[in-house]
Amino acid sequence: MGRRFIAALLGILVTAGILATAGCSAFSEVGSGRAARCTAPDGLALVIGVHRGVPAPPHADDLTPALKCAITETIRAERPVRLVLAGGHPQVIPPEFKSVRDGTLAEQGSAWVQDNIEKLNAEIARARPDAPGVDALEALTVAADALRSAGSERPELVLVDAGLNDHGALDLTVPGMLAADPSETAKAMRNSGNLPKNLRRTTVNLVGLGFTAQPQQELGDRWRSNLTDIYKEVLRAAGAQVTTTPRPTQGPSVPTSHTVKVTRVPKAEPIEPDPGDTIVFRGDSQVRFHPNSLEFVDEKAAIRALEPIAQWLRADRSRHARLVGTTADVDLMSRQVRFSRQRADRVGDLLIELGASARQLSIRGVGSAFPAYVPDHDAAGNLLSAPAALNRSVRIALSGPQQ
Repeated sequence: MGRRFIAALLGILVTAGILATAGCSAFSEVGSGRAARCTAPDGLALVIGVHRGVPAPPHADDLTPALKCAITETIRAERPVRLVLAGGHPQVIPPEFKSVRDGTLAEQGSAWVQDNIEKLNAEIARARPDAPGVDALEALTVAADALRSAGSERPELVLVDAGLNDHGALDLTVPGMLAADPSETAKAMRNSGNLPKNLRRTTVNLVGLGFTAQPQQELGDRWRSNLTDIYKEVLRAAGAQVTTTPRPTQGPSVPTSHTVKVTRVPKAEPIEPDPGDTIVFRGDSQVRFHPNSLEFVDEKAAIRALEPIAQWLRADRSRHARLVGTTADVDLMSRQVRFSRQRADRVGDLLIELGASARQLSIRGVGSAFPAYVPDHDAAGNLLSAPAALNRSVRIALSGPQQ
């Protein structure tokens, strides 16, 4: 498994350009019939998700010339390479590579590079968590610290993990966090002092973020995309340069008795309208708006979600829907009320386009003043992006003929 994983991972690094020094291309002449050229990074850490809920390291075919070049030159340059396990307590594994820098020409031309690859393979193959849980952001901080301690000035970190932390500053098991606004999340973490530490002058490549294994439910494109945006915003706010390499992975996680809490993935439940129902579309629903906008994230999805309500209204013109817009507790209440009304109006417009009559609708905004409001600030007054996402809603109360 280890050798195949290295092949696959180095393929990712080639594609993403992660094995490159500033201003230089790591690989050239690949596929031209001439020998591949590559450069080693200042220091490289592989932050590997070895825990429940994420697929075990994937297999790959034999190394291509470009991949062989990458691993050969990285080790031959004898620059820091660290393996960091994301799972349980982040563990730093400095492979005990053989060095022949001061050896004879015969020794320098020997198979010592391949021997070192095998040592790294062996470490990856036996990697297991030492405790329950996962915090990938903490693992990235640990990786950066380890490389800097080894003399790296511009560490390059490759995170190969689903990214679904079950504790820490970015706990994805908190209701609403998967649907949180990415920029708002990064700002909240900065204001509370919870951004990852020591990531300035680093490059972080996110590989396969959001791809899961049992017992963790699949995220799907919609929530995988938002998760990736959250990571990008948070890491950039921490001072890192960020690249992403979407790479679908599958299969079971590594065998371990240590558990990881499951992240709840919002589902689009079927809507069957009845008099007396109140249907709530929150920030984790299909009727979801772009941040600080009246535009839907996915208008087609919003139409599909609202169509059963419009059909119910069309079937009997004496039926009625009361739309109430709500917000998180941000800005002045007067602005909250106005903005929440505008979003409710936007939903009302869609219902009318789908065949409901304007006379069947009553619309108002209440801002954050509603009974189901969830506190969305911490004790220091910092906004909590997860409950804020749940407080942003349009609530539709259905009734029969008006009295």
